Amino acid sequence: MPILGGLPPRNPGFVGREDLLSRLHGLLTAGPVVLLPGEEHPLGGTGRTQLAVEYVYRYAETYDLVWWIPSEQSAGARQALIGLAQQLALPEAGDINRTLAAVRDALSRGEPYRNWLVVFEDANRPEEIKSYLPSGAGHVLITSRNPRWPAEVAQSLPIGAFDRADSIDLLRRRGPEVTAADAERLAERLGDVPMALDLVAATRAMTGWSVEEYLTRFGAQHETLAFPTPIRVAWGLAADALRVNSPAAYQLLELGAFLGSAPVSWRLLWGARMLPLPAELAPAVRIERRLKAALRLIGRYGLAELDPPGEHLLVHPLSRSMLGQSLSSERHAALQATVRAMLAAADPGDPDDPAGRPRYAELTPHLIHSDVLGAASEEIRQLVINCVRFHYAAGDYDSSRDLAASAVARWRDTLGENDEQTLLASFHLANALRALGRSAEARVLNEQTLRSQRAALGGDDETTLATANSVGADLRIRGHFGQARQLDNDNMLRYRRVLGDGFPTALRCANNLAADLRLLGDFRGARALDEQVLRQRQATLADGHPEIISSRAGLAFDLFGLGDYAGAAEVLAAIRAGALPDDHPFALWAARVAAMAARRRCLPDARETAETTVELCRRRFGDLHVETLAAIVTLAHAATAAGDLGQAQDLLERAVVRYHSLLGDEHPFTLSASAALAGVVRIAGGHVEARRIDQEALHGLRRSVGADHPFTLACANGYATDLFGLGERQEAQQIAADTWQRSHLLRGAEHPDTLACAWNAVVDGGDEEARLQVTAALAKVYGEGHPLLARVAAGERLETEVDLPPL
Repeated sequence: MPILGGLPPRNPGFVGREDLLSRLHGLLTAGPVVLLPGEEHPLGGTGRTQLAVEYVYRYAETYDLVWWIPSEQSAGARQALIGLAQQLALPEAGDINRTLAAVRDALSRGEPYRNWLVVFEDANRPEEIKSYLPSGAGHVLITSRNPRWPAEVAQSLPIGAFDRADSIDLLRRRGPEVTAADAERLAERLGDVPMALDLVAATRAMTGWSVEEYLTRFGAQHETLAFPTPIRVAWGLAADALRVNSPAAYQLLELGAFLGSAPVSWRLLWGARMLPLPAELAPAVRIERRLKAALRLIGRYGLAELDPPGEHLLVHPLSRSMLGQSLSSERHAALQATVRAMLAAADPGDPDDPAGRPRYAELTPHLIHSDVLGAASEEIRQLVINCVRFHYAAGDYDSSRDLAASAVARWRDTLGENDEQTLLASFHLANALRALGRSAEARVLNEQTLRSQRAALGGDDETTLATANSVGADLRIRGHFGQARQLDNDNMLRYRRVLGDGFPTALRCANNLAADLRLLGDFRGARALDEQVLRQRQATLADGHPEIISSRAGLAFDLFGLGDYAGAAEVLAAIRAGALPDDHPFALWAARVAAMAARRRCLPDARETAETTVELCRRRFGDLHVETLAAIVTLAHAATAAGDLGQAQDLLERAVVRYHSLLGDEHPFTLSASAALAGVVRIAGGHVEARRIDQEALHGLRRSVGADHPFTLACANGYATDLFGLGERQEAQQIAADTWQRSHLLRGAEHPDTLACAWNAVVDGGDEEARLQVTAALAKVYGEGHPLLARVAAGERLETEVDLPPL
């Protein structure tokens, strides 16, 4: 049996189309096929989706996997593809675009399924869907109302009206009492249009009208319309009949004019039960069984599709259009307000909570058609902001950006640039832009938003503080660590004053400040903050909570920076195995610090842990991401420690190029990675090239982070070794001694890297007693038997490689 995902139920009343099904089967072997409305019916109603559904069920046994992708809105298509990623056992990346690319590539390779069928339903924007289309041995089927699908992307198969024989067959199956002659008359009058035929069959079944009576009513209805079509007339008769039979069911259907083409759960409609509703509708909505009965009635009249369990209603785009056209301006405004309020009432709140994601996924397809952006009430507009955040938290940064950008543009016009929700939407837009790699745009927008929020709302407003946090992140990304510390320190004090020390947002702000301190090389200050935050989080959160693991990873990095490698490992050992998925950002951070500590302690698993972390980072973040690049630097250090200079140099060369591309030439991370590359070149004997790289990096680091930063000291230590190797002993000795003194003042006399600098300063220029003192201190720090002591005994100079903290 094939694996089936997301398929609509099969239509038991499907008739005919044998030639089209056969043609479709043949065309799919040559590439993707798009089913389009025929020229005479450009708005649809010719049964494209029903044909696709029938094809799927008829040929399902020939496939290993069949997956249905609702594609009217890109967010819905992405969510369905994420479900397919899970079925394919693909790791979920933090950025949904990488997961989608992995789905496309896995299908194209035929792994793990070679024979597959993917159906993109109602894909009306080829430019959005094109990047998701796989190649390979499988098949891609698309339904669309857009006739402008490029021929190089998909083969077009227009779907027109029924053959007359099929029309008669459908009518007589649905109404066995109808004679062939009467079926002929009905088919002729309705132009053999499948949707119209389905409506007439449903309407007659519900009303008991004879063929003659139906045709009479059809003619009368036809005369009242300015632009009559078979579908419009048949739909009007069905809608009128429903309104007479059940005003409540009809008014429920009218709400569909403001809902998208995604299935609508009865629970969503039930959410309106506490709202002010028309007298006829209110009783039906308030009681579950009445609501479900009304939905069944709508389905039986053929005005919408109802799934077999009666849980979800699906309104056809044509029905939605005709409903909208039938409303007066007053009725339109009233129903739209009801739908907006209904959607807002269903908002679960806290869009960061994974438990609420299924509800948000149900709500977001309906935001556009109900024009929630245009709502006058603040609480309804908050739904938009929460949906923006939901997309972001789910890793769908494109959808988050699109919705946020629409909100900002609309609300600037209607509410003003300095309105609180306009500014909040701007904050979320900047977050999405940064996540999509558009850091410069995010930074400019964040700075503008922060200025406006401080002026309009004050510096202590929660939304102002959130934007200030975001600006701090921008500063860290740009390498302005001192400015980030100043801003985050002010932010933390404000949070603590307004919300208290232990409030979650205040703790996150303290986390940010600790990150700034780490980036500035102040590991003592970072440790004090991280220990405090960890204690407060442990008092309120369960063991294994992501934020506790984040605090442990941060504290472990602090201890590593202070030279306490065993202490770092001990902090990480307290993390319960499996508390987070291996590719969770905090789990990856903890794993990288574990690899760093293991390397400095010369443990055998250091390199393997670093390799695994790099692979997981690549899957989660992609190659061009600061976390992946930092993990690559750590792996390069592990390769160097293992004597594999070839791998180390290859890794660092690529990392430097990518840092240049991602952060720029003058960023401290780019310069520090360059210094690491110089170290490998130097160990391999390339002192001239190493000196050139180190000299340039050292000048840059002194400009960007100062002469007393750990990054700069590591580079200066290496540069001195370059000069010693080239015979420039006087300058080398001066730099070595200066570096030792600066490290002593910054990190203390007993720090492992201070002792390495001390050894390099005395190995040639010092006396025997000084060498013995440093050797004894190194043995005390590293323990007897550590390989570093063998290098000391051989009179070799020591490296002080740097592992890069998270930004």
